Amino acid sequence: MEVLANDRTDVLIHIDVPGPTVGLKLAAEVASHVESSYVTLPDFAQFRLGALRGLEKGMPEGTFAVAPTDQGAAITYRGPPGGGNIRVLFSPPTTRGEALRDLVFAHSVAREVAPAVDAAKLEQAMVESALGALDSYSSFLDRDAYKEMQVGISGTFGGVGMEVTRRDEWVRVVAPIEGTPAHRAGIQSGDIIASINGASAKDLSLAEVVKRLRGKPGTKVTVGLMREEWAAPRELEIVRERIQVQSVQTRELERAIGYLRIRTFQEKTPEDVETALGGWGRPDGLILDLRNNPGGLLSSAVEVAEKFLDGNKLVVYTQGRISNQNMRFSAHAKTPHTGFPIVILVNGGSASASEIVAGALQDWGVATLVGNKTFGKGSVQTIIPLSDGAGLRLTTARYFTPKGRSIDGSGLEPEVVVAQPPESLVPGPAPASAPDPQLQEALVRLKALIAAKAGR
Repeated sequence: MEVLANDRTDVLIHIDVPGPTVGLKLAAEVASHVESSYVTLPDFAQFRLGALRGLEKGMPEGTFAVAPTDQGAAITYRGPPGGGNIRVLFSPPTTRGEALRDLVFAHSVAREVAPAVDAAKLEQAMVESALGALDSYSSFLDRDAYKEMQVGISGTFGGVGMEVTRRDEWVRVVAPIEGTPAHRAGIQSGDIIASINGASAKDLSLAEVVKRLRGKPGTKVTVGLMREEWAAPRELEIVRERIQVQSVQTRELERAIGYLRIRTFQEKTPEDVETALGGWGRPDGLILDLRNNPGGLLSSAVEVAEKFLDGNKLVVYTQGRISNQNMRFSAHAKTPHTGFPIVILVNGGSASASEIVAGALQDWGVATLVGNKTFGKGSVQTIIPLSDGAGLRLTTARYFTPKGRSIDGSGLEPEVVVAQPPESLVPGPAPASAPDPQLQEALVRLKALIAAKAGR
């Protein structure tokens, strides 16, 4: 490490910094999990740079600056009175211990520069930013967010009703959940969350965005959105509701032709799907609608997919850096529902678990995909509890379809591409009579498959 003091003259000083023997317990615990479980060998230079940027964001404006250089990360801060600006250049770390050593030093400097700043919040900001530097989906969950996440798995929570993720600098909408305030307000997959209650959301972590969007039913939140075709952001005032997501919706489109929509993959989703299929007996054909399904539980997706596969066929497999993340999931349903044509509806809001189901049935030739290319989230996040009651959402593996296709970043291409008309940003549900060209095309394709199977 080099320290460069810039005042009237430049003086280069070499100093020795002690190892991380005290402080930053949370950062040390998170870094340990990253080293042992992250999907690839972690780059602790990037981890450290992300943490330093989080430190900068948590400090009063103008007191602390971070910059990447060819020689490594650098921090600049104001020294004692008369000391001018002090610049510290960190050489690239090669180990977790070296990265933590530098972060302990930077954190201690920041506390001296701004002693009024809460040290624990400063460390949390460092951890959140460090995880964000790894990938778009790894994130820190404080105690409240961790509890909310556990509640969300059961399908009930207070909020606006949309799945979000971080891509590039922004938090973006994966998909609104059908029937929720976000869906009725016209929020779409790909929308950027530009602000929440008038405050910029650009520098917020994924967990912080989720925390601010959720809240007590009946309260209001103003969400600023950016969309590619808009010249400027637009704001929507949304009233939060108790989001009780009914994951499965069914109806009969025509005689012996079933329609099954899965909104999210929850604990009870496979049971609800089985109930719907059992009620039909054996239909002539089925349309499985996974549009704007942001995903959910991996186990639920596997159980749904295996209902349409026989012979112990592979549903999905995962690959990580450590052996216990390399898993294969095959179909083991005792009485699968097979022997009839299936058409699956997908779009840009179909992500994660919904891509597992669609990819498996597409690979085995069991279903035809109609709609638009899917979102492309092919990574597995493991929820790891931390010692202080918080949690860590860490990318630990990537999943692959039975034919070895990686969906991450690329998505699934449907055999039949049908453009979906753009939705206007007008509050209120779409009219029941509104045309659905994707569903109409899916029905045409399904009838053709039924006729071909019957030899007509």
